[in-house]
Amino acid sequence: MTSFKTNSHSPLYHKCKKSKGGTKRKELLAGLQVSPFCRTSPTKGLCSTMVNGATSWHDAIGNAISETLSLAKELQSKNGLIAPAIAKLSPAARKSLQGTCNESFQTVIDMLKEGQVALAAGDNGTLQTKLSAALDTDCDDELSNFGATFPLANMAKELTKKVSVCLAITAQNVGA
Repeated sequence: MTSFKTNSHSPLYHKCKKSKGGTKRKELLAGLQVSPFCRTSPTKGLCSTMVNGATSWHDAIGNAISETLSLAKELQSKNGLIAPAIAKLSPAARKSLQGTCNESFQTVIDMLKEGQVALAAGDNGTLQTKLSAALDTDCDDELSNFGATFPLANMAKELTKKVSVCLAITAQNVGA
């Protein structure tokens, strides 16, 4: 299985851009195999990378959750980078925002871990609920409300994409 990403920084993206002879993107992507667990994912390349060659739905969603959990923990570990973005706010506002961000990142981690437990128990309904709850954007939302720019916005967007991929993989097994 070939994994691919088609963001503007990837070599594949540049190969797929329109040329004089028309669009080559469809031709290039048609030759690449997307994981069967990524049929409904809006980001099939990211999804295929996340499932990491899994041959069963259980392993595919397990791999995807593990990768997403790693990113969530990394994001939480960088919570201190928010301080400069909120330095001009009152001490009470800074404390509140830092608390909101800490809580938001912890919620994502907790929901992903609880999703792993639900997966192990074969409880797909709870798994889907926990993954939905992991789509927590409270930190970014609160920073925006105060006019502060979230210094980890790209990482947070990537986390949201990965949780969405997990949900897409899970949705393929509903009723199975």
